[in-house]
Amino acid sequence: MNMLDKVRLKVYGKINLTLNVIGKTGDMHTLDSVLASVSVADHITVRDRLDDKINLIFNADFTPQNNTVLKAVNVLKKSFGNFGADIVVDKALPNSGGMGGSSADAAGVIAALNALFDFDKRGLDIEKACSEVGSDVFYMYKGGFARMEGTGEKIVPVNCRSKYGLVYISGGGVLTRDVYKKFDSMGGSGYVNNEIVIDKLGKGEVPPLGNMLTDAACALDGEIRASLNALGDRLANMTGSGSTVYALSEDPQRDVAVLGERGIKAFAAHTVPRGIEFE
Repeated sequence: MNMLDKVRLKVYGKINLTLNVIGKTGDMHTLDSVLASVSVADHITVRDRLDDKINLIFNADFTPQNNTVLKAVNVLKKSFGNFGADIVVDKALPNSGGMGGSSADAAGVIAALNALFDFDKRGLDIEKACSEVGSDVFYMYKGGFARMEGTGEKIVPVNCRSKYGLVYISGGGVLTRDVYKKFDSMGGSGYVNNEIVIDKLGKGEVPPLGNMLTDAACALDGEIRASLNALGDRLANMTGSGSTVYALSEDPQRDVAVLGERGIKAFAAHTVPRGIEFE
C-alpha cells in the first residue's frame, strides 16, 4: 500500500540541437529533430486530498495559455476515476520559449501523480498517457539525448556520455502556431544532417546545430535575431519555435558575465541525462 501523501520532483526543459521540418501530415508538421534535456527545470509538488477536487497553483508571472497540467489530470481520471490533489507548479522554464515548458509540466504531473497513487500498478501506460496530452510529452518524461521524428511519436535515445554547457537568452515568447504558419508561407533554412549530429554526440564532439523555424520566428519577433547576434560568433541556435536562443559553451558562467557587462541578460545551463528527477 502506498503511504505517500506528498511527492515533489523537478522536470527538466529541453533544447533542440536540430529541428528539420520535413513535411506535413494533415495539419501537423512532421519533424526530424535531435533534442537534449537541460538543467533548467520546473518544480512540481502534489499532495493527496481527502476529496476529489484538483487545486492547481502556478507560481509564475504568467498564466499558461494551454493548460496541459489539467489535460494530464483528465487523462488519468479517464482511466482511473476521480481523485483529489493539490498541485503546485513552480515555474523556471520560460513561457512560450521553445524549451518545452508546458509539455514538461504535463510529464511531471503524470509522473508525480503516478508516484502518489500507484497508477502503474493499476495498468497505467505512461507512454500512451503522455501521448494523449501532447506529441512531445513522452520525450519530456524520458528526457536525455534523443532523436524525435514524425509528429513526435517516434523517439529514439541517442548515445551521448558528454555534458555540454550552454548559455541562453529568453525573449517574450512567440506562439508556435504563428511560427509554423509563417514557415508555411516563407519556408526556412537551417537543415542539418542528423546522422552527423548523432555521430558527433557519440564521440563527445561539438555537433552542428540548426533550426529550420528560425527565419520564420525572427520575422515575427526581431528580438530573436538580436539575441542570436548577441551570442556573437559562438555556435548559436534557436530552440523549438522560439523565442529562446542558446549557444554551446565551455564556460557558461563566464559567457553570462561577459554578456551581462554588455547589458544582456543571459543564463547558464548544461545538458542532463534525464527528464525527471524526484526530490
